[in-house]
Amino acid sequence: MQTATHAPLRVLIVDDSRAIQAIIQRVLQNAQLGPLLIELAMDGEQALRLVGSFEPDLVISDWHMPKVGGLEMLQTLRQIGRHEIKVGFVTTETAPRHLDQARSNGALFVINKPFKDEDLQREVQQALAERIAELTAPPGPAPAFESEAALSGLIKFFLRDIPFRLIAAPGQLLSELKLPHNLAMYVAAGHKTPHALGVLDLNICCILGGGGAQLQPAPVRAAMQAGAPTAEMMKFADQFMQTAAGLLFKPKDSPEISLKVANMMSKPFEKMGSLMARGHGRSDYRLSVPGYGEGRLAFVRV
Repeated sequence: MQTATHAPLRVLIVDDSRAIQAIIQRVLQNAQLGPLLIELAMDGEQALRLVGSFEPDLVISDWHMPKVGGLEMLQTLRQIGRHEIKVGFVTTETAPRHLDQARSNGALFVINKPFKDEDLQREVQQALAERIAELTAPPGPAPAFESEAALSGLIKFFLRDIPFRLIAAPGQLLSELKLPHNLAMYVAAGHKTPHALGVLDLNICCILGGGGAQLQPAPVRAAMQAGAPTAEMMKFADQFMQTAAGLLFKPKDSPEISLKVANMMSKPFEKMGSLMARGHGRSDYRLSVPGYGEGRLAFVRV
């Protein structure tokens, strides 16, 4: 079942002052954010080491720190492809040119010390609004996959030792999946009508294919930017679609499910979009892989 939406928010606080760490931690704990996990780092170097294992939804960082400062940490995150990690600053830095650098690198907010609790709470709530909505949303319809853990295991099989994060994306639109799509139709043995449809967007085809072929990040990102996964990438993407048939939800004692056909589609498949809008028996995820980037997938039971 889809359980990722119930995972706690993860915030990484980066500051070389234990006192400031404690103050920010207290503010967050009083902000009514729901389930919350907080990790602490004394500088940007330690924060960059923690990112891969902690996988924060938000990093709140000081600017001036020993070893690696806040701006350098933010720039490094972007250079290694971690664009999905939200970053904000709580700092004494006020120089406009420095703050412009932070914003140009994707910083969501800059709050100057000393700060009011309500100002930090407001910025954090805005930065995490999407994740907070996921946590408070009512349970959706039954998923297309029997088990999220099994799906994660299948992705791990293709990516091997490459770290990744599978993020539930309930309610995503077909238009959010980058074209061209790898569209698959699944059928139950002895039946002609579809049992389920599945879509991998362009980026996931490149990510799974690049992971399967153990490619370095550069050619994977190049294929994404060109909008054209290589034949080798598509071989692994198709293999993923075929293997995923065994993970799809099916009633007890029903026939086995198998992949009937998978094709790259240059335009959105309207029936897939209408089925997703109906919200019946679907599983939606984002897949984030450091260095490679992020892609989306959607599976819907017909």
